[in-house]
Amino acid sequence: MKKLGIGQPIVGTEIQHINLDAYPRLSSVGYFSPLRYPGGKGFLTGYLASAIEALPSENGASYVEPYCGGAGAALALLGQGKVDRVYLNDRDVRVYSIWRAMLQENQRFLEVLKATPVTLKTWRESREVLEDAGDSYSFEVGFAAYFINRTSRSGIIFGSGPIGGYKQQGNWKIDARYYKETMERRIQWLGSQSRKIALSNEDGLPFLRRCTKQLDGASTLYFVDPPYVQAGSRLYLNAMNDKLHRDLATFLKSDACKHWVLTYDNDPLIRELYDGRKMSYLSVNYSLRKTRKENELLVR
Repeated sequence: MKKLGIGQPIVGTEIQHINLDAYPRLSSVGYFSPLRYPGGKGFLTGYLASAIEALPSENGASYVEPYCGGAGAALALLGQGKVDRVYLNDRDVRVYSIWRAMLQENQRFLEVLKATPVTLKTWRESREVLEDAGDSYSFEVGFAAYFINRTSRSGIIFGSGPIGGYKQQGNWKIDARYYKETMERRIQWLGSQSRKIALSNEDGLPFLRRCTKQLDGASTLYFVDPPYVQAGSRLYLNAMNDKLHRDLATFLKSDACKHWVLTYDNDPLIRELYDGRKMSYLSVNYSLRKTRKENELLVR
C-alpha cells in the first residue's frame, strides 16, 4: 500500500480524481458497521490507513471522527489494528443513542434485537419513539433509531418510508436489510471493543477543539465528514449553516489538528473555503432512490 503524506498546501492546481486503487480497502469481515448509511466512507479505509501509517508515532495511533454517523471506516481501522483507540462523536442524539446502547448496554441490546418482530407495526412504533425523543441518551431511542435504520429506504432515520412501502406490496419487504445473525455478530464484536471506543454527543467543532487539547497531535488522525452543504438538511437532523461550515474551515486550517482528512460535497463554498489545500475528486456511491455516483471532494 502506498504511504500518504497529508497536509501539504497545493496552490493553483487543477482538481483531479484520486486513484483509490493505490489504497486498497481494508477487509472488514466481522467488524462492518451495524448501521446502513448513505454515502458512508468505509471504502476509504485503505486511504485512511496509509495516512495513519505516515504518522510519526511509535506508541500506537488514535483516530477521531467528529461526525461519525455509521462509523464504518473507524470500525474497520480498529478491527485491523491500524489504530489503538477510536473517538466517535455525533450531535444527533438518536445516532448517539444507537452507539451508546450498543457499547454500554450490549447484552440488553442483543436481547431486544432477538425479541423484536420485524413488522410494519414495529416500524410505526419506532417512529413514534423517535418523534418523542428528548435531548439526552435513551436506550429505547437508540434501539428504535437502529430498527428504523435497518428497515427504512436507504437507511435514513427521518424522511424515508419503510422498505417495501406502507402496503408492503413490492418485491422487497421491510425485513430485506434486517439480517439478524449478521447484525448480532457485528453488535457483539462492537461490545467487545467498548474499552477502545470513546463516545461523545457534542457539536462537531467543540468536540474537535477538546480533542486537540487532550490527545497527542502527532499520533492522531482526524477524519472529518460533516453534514454537507447541498443535501445536509435533507440527510441529517443536525445540518450546518454557512457560518458553521466557515468556522470548521477556519479551525482546520489553523493547524490545531495536525493531521486531518476531510470529505465534503462538491460545492463552490467548500472549494472557496479550502482553496490552497490539496484537494481531489472522490467518487461516492449513493442509493437514496436509485444507485448513482457523485463526485465529492477529499481535502487534506
